[in-house]
Amino acid sequence: MSTTFAKRQSGLSLIELMIAITLSLLLIAGVLQIFLSSKQTYSTNNALSRVQESGRFAMEFLTQDIRNTGYKGQCLGTPLNHGITNILWRLDDPIQGWNNITTKPTHVAGTPIAGTDVLLVKFAAGGANLATNSANVAANDTINLAASSGTSKGAVTLISDAIACDLFVNNAASNANSVAKSGAPAWTHDYTDEAEVLPLQNATYYIRANAGRPPSLVRERLAVASEAPAWTTEELVDGIQDMQILYGIAGPDKQVTDYVAANAVTNWGNVVSVRLNLLTVSSDTNVVPENQVIAFNGADVTIANRRLAQVFSTTISIRNRLP
Repeated sequence: MSTTFAKRQSGLSLIELMIAITLSLLLIAGVLQIFLSSKQTYSTNNALSRVQESGRFAMEFLTQDIRNTGYKGQCLGTPLNHGITNILWRLDDPIQGWNNITTKPTHVAGTPIAGTDVLLVKFAAGGANLATNSANVAANDTINLAASSGTSKGAVTLISDAIACDLFVNNAASNANSVAKSGAPAWTHDYTDEAEVLPLQNATYYIRANAGRPPSLVRERLAVASEAPAWTTEELVDGIQDMQILYGIAGPDKQVTDYVAANAVTNWGNVVSVRLNLLTVSSDTNVVPENQVIAFNGADVTIANRRLAQVFSTTISIRNRLP
């Protein structure tokens, strides 16, 4: 009679171990590839969302101000100027541009990127239509109102009705139930019914370089500091690399005959629309497989650092100059 002993497993052979390791590496490589692909897709989609958001915000800021260019309430004529000598504080030439800038305008505190465009727009808006005191007379420096003017002391202000309008630096207390000028000349007429009290809006838009991040759209606007007119700088939207603008020139019938750059505009009073082009880039780098080449302003632009880019374009009519 023979006895049979069970053969026990004593370990893995080298070949079996190598096969197991190879299969494990292949599995890990597949999982890693899926992870990297998902991460790249997420980065690209996130960058695209940010670029589109930046483009929409920038367009909204610019479009709203351009449409209101030259607005002065109910007044159809030229405002009577009360001692305001700075042309930037008046509604004369309410739109002006600089093309492919090399030297910044003297009133701009920041430094626009060379080769980009700069835009200045002026209008009176943001105030309220208020009842005025029936006892107001043109010879008095103060116009009494039925409610708060909503205007700061020192603000460049327009008071306007269907008869005429006056532009002045408000000398009354902030948010008082009145507005006031300082000295001659007299108001254009007695404001004894209703009038709009509108602070002057003066905004200069340009593209500014930033250390360690993409350029941004910046606005320098007229505000009040220490009860006097002053400039304030606001960074509006980051990721705006370039801004190029063409101006629609109207003929005698108020219809656009041509779109030209700022340096080709001979009479800013003939500008009735603006064609705006923005080049927007992502703040994140390495979100596309290779550097994009974008057609912008008639040339191919290479976007560095594998950032994602998109062009936004629109044409904006100036409402107060439409036929």
